[in-house]
Amino acid sequence: MLNPPDRTARKIKKILITGANGYLAQFVIDRLCGAYELTLTDIVELDRTVSGTTFIKADVTNAAEIEAVCADQDAVVHLVALVRGRSDKPASLFADVMVKGTWNVAEACVKQGVKKLVNISSISACPPAPSARLPYEVDDDFQFGPGDLYYALAKYLGERIGAAYHQAHGLDVIHVRPGVIDGDGQNPGPAVPEIVTDPWFVYVDPRDVAQCVARAIETETVRYGAYNAVAGRADSRFSWKQAVDDLGYSPVHNWPDIPGDDT
Repeated sequence: MLNPPDRTARKIKKILITGANGYLAQFVIDRLCGAYELTLTDIVELDRTVSGTTFIKADVTNAAEIEAVCADQDAVVHLVALVRGRSDKPASLFADVMVKGTWNVAEACVKQGVKKLVNISSISACPPAPSARLPYEVDDDFQFGPGDLYYALAKYLGERIGAAYHQAHGLDVIHVRPGVIDGDGQNPGPAVPEIVTDPWFVYVDPRDVAQCVARAIETETVRYGAYNAVAGRADSRFSWKQAVDDLGYSPVHNWPDIPGDDT
């Protein structure tokens, strides 16, 4: 059995961010930059310059490449996912990029003695079952549907990989499950339904997701867990209170102009 260095005895100073050219990544980078020594990686060159960081081009589907960029890192924030234009992509691509890629990242963390993996999952990983009470709590019943199944299933399997590596190797793993990310160009933004019968609000500001990531990095008490990162509203479909209690998450951008927020 592989015996990695003791992860619990080291403060987090160096962080690798995968998928660094993505929309959400820019907010995570801005939040962490200055507080940590950041190494950024993506399969393509960055479309912006981030001072005080190091960029290394790498493909998460290539185990050797991702293992190399994990060297000397204390933590990894894993952001790689098929987001834009994913509706016409085959299941095999989701399996390669999001499942195999996450597996390669987790394995690289163990081999290189990385202390913590913060995996950016999604509320799509566990769609609430019809029987589930709302707002949805982590570990409540869930049920996949045909819509966006490849993406949802890949996110769920990514969480299972993280759980396995935590159990088998003691890797600290925190899954951050963002809601529908505002401003990413994939959706029209929140609007009140004509008829409101259930907690419906599923959006989150990317700055609050970045805050949740920072809290996941900072915590020294949570070694494994999954947390919803959504707007802090009373009508949120997914509960955010556990992230508040365990991580100190405090969503700030909560669309107070939209009715239904009586928190």
